[in-house]
Amino acid sequence: MVARAGHAGGERDATAGRQTRASPPRFQWIRSYLRSSRRPEGAALAALPLLLIYGYGLLIASPAARSGVDGVSSALLGLFGVRVYITVLGALAATMLLAVGLRLRGRLGGHALLAAPMALESTLYGLFLGTVILDVMAWQGLMGPLLVDASFVEHVVMSAGAGLCEETVFRLLLLPGTALLLTRGLAMPRPLAWALAIAATSLAFAGAHHLGGEPWDRFAFIYRALAGVVFAALYLARGFGVAAWTHAVYDLYVLSGQT
Repeated sequence: MVARAGHAGGERDATAGRQTRASPPRFQWIRSYLRSSRRPEGAALAALPLLLIYGYGLLIASPAARSGVDGVSSALLGLFGVRVYITVLGALAATMLLAVGLRLRGRLGGHALLAAPMALESTLYGLFLGTVILDVMAWQGLMGPLLVDASFVEHVVMSAGAGLCEETVFRLLLLPGTALLLTRGLAMPRPLAWALAIAATSLAFAGAHHLGGEPWDRFAFIYRALAGVVFAALYLARGFGVAAWTHAVYDLYVLSGQT
């Protein structure tokens, strides 16, 4: 009996020791935030404000500003028209909110609290990347008037559209799709397949900007391709929500810095 009691006491001491060595609550919150913000529901809630800003902004933006949004949106606007396109965006926003609400049920409020730290994290990334790009552009003598004369509000709309649509096409869809094609179709090792997928989608991202009429510029193509690599890395490391918001903040900062 004494031996058993001693053994039980040792187990309690070991358990207490493990609890003492556990991470402080603030580190547990950081781990929970990093994990939750990468999940699909966290990414959807983060992307929803971009979708609403972009959809409403198209209603008040000038035709010139509408034509100056990202190449993906410009093509869809030209294909469907503003009214149909905005209706589709509204239906998509409602569907996203309903799907997330059904998935999370009573936990929707907790995940909604992720919006503020995700916005802060993305803003830091976007400002850093934008500062680097603006400094390099100034060094190369490429600072000049924008192709589209737009107000600050219209810059916000254009940036939200670019962050949402371009990240959806190039990172959310094409990046994993290309990697899957290379691994399953060509039996390529996963590290090599993902590296090639990042390179290919980043080059496609850079090239897509010149399909809408923007004059070819080698430097612009190179820095956009490198930015595509950064966005791909953010998408893989931090998820779609952080990548989309970083892209939007980066675009807004660069657009504002060129005015």
